[in-house]
Amino acid sequence: MGRPLLFLETLGCPKNQADSRQVRGKLLEEGYAFTDEPQDAEIILLNTCGFIDEAKEESIQAILRLSRWKKKGRCRFLAVMGCLPQKYGSELEEALPEADLLLGVNDWEALSKRLGEYAERKAPAVKPEIMPPEPGLYRARWSVMEKSSPADYIKIAEGCHHRCTFCAIPQIRGGYRSRTPEDIIAEAAARAAHGLREAVLVAQDTGAYGRDLHPASSLAELVGSLCAVEGLLRIRIMYCYPEEVSDELIEAMKHPKVCPYLDMPMQHVDDDVLRRMGRGLGSEELKGAVRRLRESLPEVAIRTTLMVGFPGETEEAFRSLLGFLDEYRLERVGFFAFSPQPGTPAESLPGQVDEEIKERRLEAAQLKQARILAQRNDSLVGRVIPVMIDEETGMSAGRRYYEGRGPWDAPEIDGLVGFGSEEALAQGCLVNVRITHSGDYILSGEIADEPCQ
Repeated sequence: MGRPLLFLETLGCPKNQADSRQVRGKLLEEGYAFTDEPQDAEIILLNTCGFIDEAKEESIQAILRLSRWKKKGRCRFLAVMGCLPQKYGSELEEALPEADLLLGVNDWEALSKRLGEYAERKAPAVKPEIMPPEPGLYRARWSVMEKSSPADYIKIAEGCHHRCTFCAIPQIRGGYRSRTPEDIIAEAAARAAHGLREAVLVAQDTGAYGRDLHPASSLAELVGSLCAVEGLLRIRIMYCYPEEVSDELIEAMKHPKVCPYLDMPMQHVDDDVLRRMGRGLGSEELKGAVRRLRESLPEVAIRTTLMVGFPGETEEAFRSLLGFLDEYRLERVGFFAFSPQPGTPAESLPGQVDEEIKERRLEAAQLKQARILAQRNDSLVGRVIPVMIDEETGMSAGRRYYEGRGPWDAPEIDGLVGFGSEEALAQGCLVNVRITHSGDYILSGEIADEPCQ
């Protein structure tokens, strides 16, 4: 009898998606098969997020939703893994008996072992296994590869060495541990051979990559090596802390394969708030990093995350944040309201901000950034830009329609470009598109013969 059919659902950030690929690759190596429909699976796997309260609630609701297939589908075993069990293990054991297995972020070998035991005796045994956040070397499972998405994430390190007062990630995932360049390049090459065209580099802080290795390496060196991988057309850098934006990295980003795009988490721009957050740079240093990037890379789009309502954030501090948005007009910004995480220093800081004030500030910041983004998109009308095709969306009157992304848009995070073509085009190819209309998050255009501007 063959192995049980599996279904895998992933919640949370791109780093979780990279972890799920690791899990999927390992289980494919061991002879398991996956289905896209939870009702068809005998074993359901859920990779969770627990970074903030909203993510925790989404994960709990997903556990309850998927557990229903144990009554009305073929499912007999529900395994829950990732950040939520790592952070709330014993609590979940009591609160969610629907889960037959709880695993933290690290021990995928335990998952394989437990699934093997279940496959042999067809009877789940409930026993949480939460491993400490210090696994061995993170190695990608790229020896068994399905066809890759045109754009996908490559995780270059695990854990975090920063000690931001609001963040539980170091507690969940442990200290910073870089993968070797050889392993990353081997994964990129194997996946490029199976259809990967845009490698999106992720870690808790990609800019810290390589310092812990012997011999030491750097993100700039890694990017240079990835530019030589045959089949890769784009490399995109996410989650690079501002203090890590070196001249060497900026120089590496000038390579034509590297997207003029940098995700640079800033969190705030008020000096007192930054100090309370335990961030590494002050306001003027953050602004200086933005100016340096734009001077050296005129086409760069900067993405960041900003938090409102952190303990001690005054109205004046919040106005300084809005003023920063007006002055620097960052191309991509994600906002969130402070949510105290158990066990973090910020949980007990004085000056906790009222929830209604947080929501008001969040709405005001989002509205201001929406206007900035609309003006940015309007400025692209008439320009010809390179677009990587993600998917064909339909066909009408013999004309095919596609969605893709310009160089300033990360997959599943930023905007899209829609256009039509008389010819059939393949996923992952680059085409020049003249932008004709702009919307909130979707640009529209037509294929152009002339080069990009």
